[in-house]
Amino acid sequence: MPRVVAASRAARASRVAIAATRTATRTPTRMPTRARADADGAGLVFAPARDAPGAFDEARVGAPVVKAFRGDDATRWTMWYAATSADGDDSIAIATSTDGVRWRRGSSDAVMYRNDVDEMSVDVGRVFAANDEDWWTFDTRGAQLGDVQLISSDSISGGSVYWMFYHGYDRSAARGAAAATTTTRPGLAFSQDGRNWARFEGEHHTGAVFDRGEDGEWDARGVRDPKVLLAGPRDIRVYYASIDARTGKSAVGLALTADGFTYRKRGAEAIFGPGPSGSFDDAGVAAPCVVRLGREEFIMFYEAYSSSAPGVASVAVATSRDGVSWTRPSAPALEAGVAGAWDQGGVGKPYAVPMAGDRIRLYYEGRAAAGDERGAGVGVALSTDADRFVFARRASD
Repeated sequence: MPRVVAASRAARASRVAIAATRTATRTPTRMPTRARADADGAGLVFAPARDAPGAFDEARVGAPVVKAFRGDDATRWTMWYAATSADGDDSIAIATSTDGVRWRRGSSDAVMYRNDVDEMSVDVGRVFAANDEDWWTFDTRGAQLGDVQLISSDSISGGSVYWMFYHGYDRSAARGAAAATTTTRPGLAFSQDGRNWARFEGEHHTGAVFDRGEDGEWDARGVRDPKVLLAGPRDIRVYYASIDARTGKSAVGLALTADGFTYRKRGAEAIFGPGPSGSFDDAGVAAPCVVRLGREEFIMFYEAYSSSAPGVASVAVATSRDGVSWTRPSAPALEAGVAGAWDQGGVGKPYAVPMAGDRIRLYYEGRAAAGDERGAGVGVALSTDADRFVFARRASD
């Protein structure tokens, strides 16, 4: 794909097209895409590719980011997701759907060509992985998906492009290392088609767009799961999670940017922390996904952890008038599955898609066991008629 760079940062972003150039020059093996029927279990719509030994997503899938592109005749669904191989290598992949439930996926790299006269393009599969070109960067060991947004910016040549926010970790960490023991930093990449991605070299010396906190600060252990809200003109907000080294509990922070390239953290502390003792989220909050529903209301979907069920996450919904000060709910919106279910170990990494009739379709990562750091699949739940912030899992086929 053509170089996608920030025009005003071209000198500092000289390496931004490495990943996309490497992918585009590879000759792909044409293959049929691999459809997968719904697996057993309420809510489950996308599972690891256990029927494809050696696939990049054979072991784990999760952290869904789902977009519905509505046309005149049909709605086209796209899902970017986090994938883990049997060897523990983390990467990011893409799948497509006509209904947001049954997904078409690939077992190798997705490669799209602008002039595909030989029909060599593959539009589903792995699209992003560890940086194996630059030894000094923050993501040489692995990359985990945060968010994907289609943003129009005068600072980017070509107009509207996809922006992918992710967190990465370097070779000081073991493959698939747990959040509590891994230093993670946030990254940014650009794409014109959502498949061929070019890293942006951020201001930090590792290439991250901003750094973890200094020793002693609440987010000194790292920045992970960045989710983006386009709150207004020159008001881009990146909500993220970290484990507070002072308490051992996860919390949510906020970084602000006017142009998408230069970031500053809002204050020295987290904007949303664990609930009071005995509450359903007293052991930590994580994986924020903030959306606007109407002009005056900010909604945050987040992972909640309780001291009464160590390592088992639920999904909860907080509300705000300004996106900074939050009203905490009294109970979760979606809890872990029943014993024996595919998501009995917890539900997290929520991603909300507004639907017709003031309904919300909630995509989430399910976990097989308490304390799991990677997903056992992607599930879907729909808000109920009685309460838009109470969700019921989609019935299995």
